[in-house]
Amino acid sequence: MGSAFRTAEAVSPCALFLCGCCALPGNRRLAHTARGTQEAVLWRHFDQASEAAGWLKATGRRIVAVEGGRGSRTLFDAGFSVSDAFVFGNEALGVSGDVLSGADMVVGLPQTGRRSCMNVASALAVVAMEIQRMRLAAGWILPAPCGVSSPSLEEDMED
Repeated sequence: MGSAFRTAEAVSPCALFLCGCCALPGNRRLAHTARGTQEAVLWRHFDQASEAAGWLKATGRRIVAVEGGRGSRTLFDAGFSVSDAFVFGNEALGVSGDVLSGADMVVGLPQTGRRSCMNVASALAVVAMEIQRMRLAAGWILPAPCGVSSPSLEEDMED
């Protein structure tokens, strides 16, 4: 999770949404790996990924599941928006079936290795850099505004 915070801080996303049983800010090991970035990136924890997906849909975001396999589009040809919400699955189990079936788009990372076994931190970095590439190509020098409309993330973060 610390790597996720470091990558997120590098590309200025709106927030990280953490789900299930994972290290949260305040965890000593996460802090060591995150190197302080956990203080700079907004985050929220949900017990279930489906709760996070529902909350994100309520803000008007499209859900993009990052999961290879049948029916997925290649990340670089997917046509997603930089304001879409990206869902990364558990390293062992992938994106949960309920989130996958409710996703607006499923994208995979093109891999030529035999195992097609990239860890979540690496997958997140690849997607983050593609988002950053798209932002720069559009002429965005400063971070894009979050545009989280309702419910307000900042208000919910105070809960």
